[in-house]
Amino acid sequence: MGTQSQEAWHAPALAEDIREDVFAKQRKLRTRLLDRGAIRYAHARDLAAHMLLHLDDLSGCWSIATNWLRAELRCQRVDTGFGMREARDYFPGFAEAKDADYDVPSFGGKAVDNRDVAMQAMWLDPRPVIFADIKQDSRITMRLRQRLSGARTKSKFAWALRAGRGSYGLICADWTEHFAPWESGLYDCFEQTVVDVLSPIVAVAKEIADRDPTSRNGEAQGSYPLTLSMSLSATAWLATLTDSEVEVARLVAKGLSYKEIARIRRRSFSTIDHQLRSIRQKTGVSSTSALVSLLARTGLPLA
Repeated sequence: MGTQSQEAWHAPALAEDIREDVFAKQRKLRTRLLDRGAIRYAHARDLAAHMLLHLDDLSGCWSIATNWLRAELRCQRVDTGFGMREARDYFPGFAEAKDADYDVPSFGGKAVDNRDVAMQAMWLDPRPVIFADIKQDSRITMRLRQRLSGARTKSKFAWALRAGRGSYGLICADWTEHFAPWESGLYDCFEQTVVDVLSPIVAVAKEIADRDPTSRNGEAQGSYPLTLSMSLSATAWLATLTDSEVEVARLVAKGLSYKEIARIRRRSFSTIDHQLRSIRQKTGVSSTSALVSLLARTGLPLA
């Protein structure tokens, strides 16, 4: 039996396994978050229930979350992105909700320098970071301030999404028409919703999306080899790479250019290009942000 025939034979059974896995994960999260009363912010219970219905649709799940949080905080923009603290760049804008009553610019579109002090605070602080006045906050470098000002940000709440042992993304709430109101209830809403609802549910939704090549989410749309992508974990994906390819993947995830990688690895440009094509073919990722996400799920350090 040829490879294509084997893939066609396996696909229905594997797809059914994924569906059963989604239902099992929904039940587990529902028990933990709703039945056991783990959600502290009362209004967020409805949010959790709604997100669980879309657990197999990462983009839809995030759209529900960002729109709900923007309305609840009465801010003008909520955006999120996946990544890891050690990466050179952060890519915002995977999901974004904007106030329809104002002409609010998008914060997505290009990478942010992840090494910035303010960015590292978002990843590392044990509680959400408040930037009450972007223009006056000394933690923000000129380059980041220009980027935020270009998006018309006046005030900002920002924090990491965490699951298991580490962080896998950021979520930010921005006020563009006025400063964030000094109401403790808004801060508590943001903190408790991120911890109790968004972090656990999105982590599972992302796991499902990464596993299913037929899903409607980003890099998963038809780019993975069928049988492998539906059965291998992120760690197993890593095992398909050679040691040299792993090192190149690390350098790409840190934001280095082809030429910089070739110099560090003491290899020709064409060799690095060949290795990167091999990495894409084996893992199915087609962008730096997707590769960073893959490495983040393995827990592989970039240093």
